[in-house]
Amino acid sequence: MSDSFQILNTIKTRSEPNQNLAMDEIKNGRNDPELRQAAEDFEAAFISQMLKFSGLGEALTKGGGEDVSAFTDFYIENYAEKIVEKGGFGLADKFYDKLAAKQGDALEAVLDVRS
Repeated sequence: MSDSFQILNTIKTRSEPNQNLAMDEIKNGRNDPELRQAAEDFEAAFISQMLKFSGLGEALTKGGGEDVSAFTDFYIENYAEKIVEKGGFGLADKFYDKLAAKQGDALEAVLDVRS
């Protein structure tokens, strides 16, 4: 069973005051580490593309030939992941907040339909 359905079932079985608390937790994104990881992965992909277009790949391969260029993309992607691990640009937080709010709205709509 997916996490969303588990959360939905938990919310359905709670009393009304607790339902509101659980919905607030979902809307604030406190319950979804997978969503956090997806937001961080997206920020890492964005930073990686930004670094590639900035010319970092060309700078890294100067004098190294094709042997070095074959691994440059991996290096840049890893570097972007390290940037995100250290706090990144804050994009993951923004993505996460928006996605968590959308997820909370979707679950709330499902609850309204099933009520």
